[in-house]
Amino acid sequence: MDLILVRHGESEANAEGRLQGSLDYPLSERGRAQARQLAAFLRAAGVTWHHAYASPLRRATETGEIVCALSGAAPPTPELDLHEIRAGSLEGMTKSEIEAQRPEFAQRGVMDLGDFAEFGGEGYDSVQARIDALLGRLIQRHEPDDECAILFGHGGVNFQFLKRVICRPVPRICIVRMGNCSVTRVKLRERRGTFMGELVFHLPIEMMGEVGSVDTGALFR
Repeated sequence: MDLILVRHGESEANAEGRLQGSLDYPLSERGRAQARQLAAFLRAAGVTWHHAYASPLRRATETGEIVCALSGAAPPTPELDLHEIRAGSLEGMTKSEIEAQRPEFAQRGVMDLGDFAEFGGEGYDSVQARIDALLGRLIQRHEPDDECAILFGHGGVNFQFLKRVICRPVPRICIVRMGNCSVTRVKLRERRGTFMGELVFHLPIEMMGEVGSVDTGALFR
């Protein structure tokens, strides 16, 4: 089976440089344009899928609805475990606000950035358990080699999902840029008794046309 991971288009919070987590911001106008550009790219490349799922948060759901509608596909089914990593009390804050009010997070090393338990959010291990549960359901539903599912999620959860399917054991650190409307395709298959993914492609929105992304300098979006 193949999985296509899509990060949502730019949200209003992305444009403001705010850490979103579980907060439910809509897409910005740039984000909607990015979603339309992604749909045109996938259509031109002949990329199709059998099933679509989206995080229940509006920025991901709307991205999925735009891409599926312009691709002539059914709208995505909500999938709770695709929601973004919850960041607790840091949610809604900009980089400068975090640096001023929660310097202990701003000064963290890269090994600790994915864990928000200290701030009332999700811990690294609980996120990994959520990813494992989601992957298990997808494999059970769509294991045939000729099936493909597209997942509309978020930068944090997509990154953790990608690590899980292409690396065993899962590394704590693996640097992959997950920009707005980036698209990643992974082929899952059994390799000597272990079900793993093969990275087929990973493309940023900048390679799909004129609508690019804007780096607002947010620590985690």
